[in-house]
Amino acid sequence: MNLQPAYALALAFLATPAPGQEPETNRSAGPQFLVERVSTAVPFPRGLVLVDGKLFALCRGRVREYGGVSAEVEDQAGTLYEVDPAVAEPASSLEVSEAVRRNGRVLAVPTEPPFVLWDRTARPPTADRETDRPYCALRWDEGSQSFFICAFSGIDKPERKGESTFSKNLNDGLLRYSRRDGTWHVVERHDIEAGGLYPHHDPRSSPPPHGWLNGPDNCLVVGDWLYAVAKDNSVLVRYDLRPLVADAGAGPPPSEHVLGSRIPLAGGGSRDCRGHSALAWRDGWLYLGFRTTSEIVRIRVDERGEPARPIRAELVALFDPYDAATRRSANLTDMDFGPDGALYVISAKPARVHRFIPDPQRIHDARTGGEPAWLDLAELTANPRMKAENVLVDDQGRVYVTSGDAYDFQNGAGGVIYRVSVGPSR
Repeated sequence: MNLQPAYALALAFLATPAPGQEPETNRSAGPQFLVERVSTAVPFPRGLVLVDGKLFALCRGRVREYGGVSAEVEDQAGTLYEVDPAVAEPASSLEVSEAVRRNGRVLAVPTEPPFVLWDRTARPPTADRETDRPYCALRWDEGSQSFFICAFSGIDKPERKGESTFSKNLNDGLLRYSRRDGTWHVVERHDIEAGGLYPHHDPRSSPPPHGWLNGPDNCLVVGDWLYAVAKDNSVLVRYDLRPLVADAGAGPPPSEHVLGSRIPLAGGGSRDCRGHSALAWRDGWLYLGFRTTSEIVRIRVDERGEPARPIRAELVALFDPYDAATRRSANLTDMDFGPDGALYVISAKPARVHRFIPDPQRIHDARTGGEPAWLDLAELTANPRMKAENVLVDDQGRVYVTSGDAYDFQNGAGGVIYRVSVGPSR
């Protein structure tokens, strides 16, 4: 689509009270948000991480054929980009500068193996059952010098009843790019021949990978472990990173199941949580968000990545759960902590960010009629259809988000990395 001038707004004044305060009635009394474009060079960005002052982004890629992107579009699925966060311009600029258009260089391109790359000439896209695109969630581990990405495989089916329908493949995985040897490696891969069996073999008697994950959509490094979640079979799994630290070329690491959909609670009983999707860690707590039932819980996990046993969770936030009639939910896809200890949670579409200090004694209730979003990016950009699936907060408290917004010059491979800074209240 062509972004109209009304779409690009740099400053907006919203009623955004600090956590624990009542909302202001005078909208001009809120803090001032500066929205900037950092880069339009990364096609379909879906994952952000800051390493040594540089911003790295992952190309998500799109499903293909009906409802997706034309096979003629080079969406660079699985490619890693390096972006300079020092380059930025107000989103109010009617024209995207050359500096922002060029702000991104390719760090790594996917290779087969371990990727299962889409071959646009070999088979009709709607019959594809093996390609592991699209990709999401980018994380960094300093010890192994590796980037980790999730591959939640699937493709669009032909039109049915006026809608496109997503066809889920069965070879989901986690992949790793080692900066020590410049190569890609498998961390996890489901065996398509095992069908819907998760894990695809007995992890006690067989070597990894075990095929734990159906719809892996986020991961996070905590100490010696990579934690990963899967939306479709609602699991939290962890992978031991120590073999990868010792050997850059090590194979898939040992792993184990941590939690399913029935979450035991610290006060007794349990809670049914489904659609595991978002992860964050701070001060000895691992936070886990859910896209289907739309809440956030936390469990004790130390700096080495070891959870306190027995695992007992605390509920810290509630959002609108999935409604089968409307097919809508809060759609919690990512979260991150800011330097002030606040948790920033992305609600994907329309793009909004919630911000609060986690406190199980004062559960953050963002269900309809409850606490409003801290930042309504869809409103700020005058784009009610804006979708933003990742959130990253730097040590200055600046909020980065990814978006699939497109400009004509991107030739169908659209994408914008935005940054939002908060100024003083007026």
